[in-house]
Amino acid sequence: MTSRIVYLEQKAASNAPAQTHNLFLVGYAIFQVDQGATLRPALNSWGKVQTIVVDHKDRFRITFSSGRVFVLSQKKVLTYETDRDELTLTERLQDHGLTLPETTPAPTAQAPEHLTRVWPQVNRLTSIPRSYVVIDCEFGVLFKTQRTGDDVAMTRTTIAGEKAGIFQLAALGYQGTQPLDIFFNRYVDNPNFSADMKLRGLKETGVTLDRFEQQARPLTVVHAFIQQVLARRLPLVFWDQGNDLRLLQNTLAQDYAQLTAAERAILQAPLAVFDGSLYTNEVINRSNHQHASRHFLPLNGVAGLLNIFNPHQHNALWDAQTTHYVVNALDRFKRTAPLILTAPQPRAPLQLPAPQPTADVQSAAPVQLAKLQELRAAGQTYREIAGQLGMSPSTVWRAVKRHQER
Repeated sequence: MTSRIVYLEQKAASNAPAQTHNLFLVGYAIFQVDQGATLRPALNSWGKVQTIVVDHKDRFRITFSSGRVFVLSQKKVLTYETDRDELTLTERLQDHGLTLPETTPAPTAQAPEHLTRVWPQVNRLTSIPRSYVVIDCEFGVLFKTQRTGDDVAMTRTTIAGEKAGIFQLAALGYQGTQPLDIFFNRYVDNPNFSADMKLRGLKETGVTLDRFEQQARPLTVVHAFIQQVLARRLPLVFWDQGNDLRLLQNTLAQDYAQLTAAERAILQAPLAVFDGSLYTNEVINRSNHQHASRHFLPLNGVAGLLNIFNPHQHNALWDAQTTHYVVNALDRFKRTAPLILTAPQPRAPLQLPAPQPTADVQSAAPVQLAKLQELRAAGQTYREIAGQLGMSPSTVWRAVKRHQER
């Protein structure tokens, strides 16, 4: 059996404490190793490590569930291990004096039972589809509530394998640049969200508490999303699909058992997705083919570069619309013939023409010049002469000086 890399430690960055560095474990999100023995989850949206391989340039390529790829040269790797030694994860970490955080779930231990039945086949598109639905989500952190008498304590928790859930789910349909009749904007009243999230939902929807709790029930939102959006069987367009697609799949899987047979069939069908963030890299790297790199740029930052302004950032509905305009602008930009530069060449120094007398000086000759000289010889000032001849004092001065230089 071919061994695979399952453990990799990255050397500390030059601007970080010597004891702090990243640890990559297959099946887990990125951890940070510091002075203590307990690993600390790194805050990022890359998702879980899927594979660690060595490419043809002897670099370590780490792929994540979000679709992102992280590349490390050998000089940036502290150590790595394969599964050839058949050690368990606990034994492997113990060899390095490390332990997992108590709140860290196993890769699949807490995942929803039906997770693998939701979109078992996801096809990633490399060009913008003709007709599509843009999806965007806003998230809320999950909490566990403990009551002791009148005291209420809330601590972050992991539910169904995730530490966050979908708070706002928006979808907008398009065919080319024209909107379709798909308009979806719903909030989710997750009981594990903080009270602040419910207040935010009430403020943004403007409905009563009873109405909000009724229309934002998680199962109600799932039914509506499948029937109004997914039933159209159109490709889904995201901006950085990592969190959105994963948490959307997780949300649908949690309620899978309560769905109808027709709804389950929709979720089991192959899904096509297009990631606008990844598409940005194709545009950026058009002139960087030899050293193509990944750039994960913020949606509204790219929008600003393209002169697109979103007045309500971090609202799923507005961000979905922004994604549509940005990816289409990128597509037009990519199809535009680029300006291909040529090597700069030295040029001969510019030969500036000799200064020419101004029109008003020229107008002073020849008749007025004789009168000017006569008045000047009589002892009159430039200002007095200018007043008599209807000229400016500076013009009189230049005319006299020019005559003297001849």
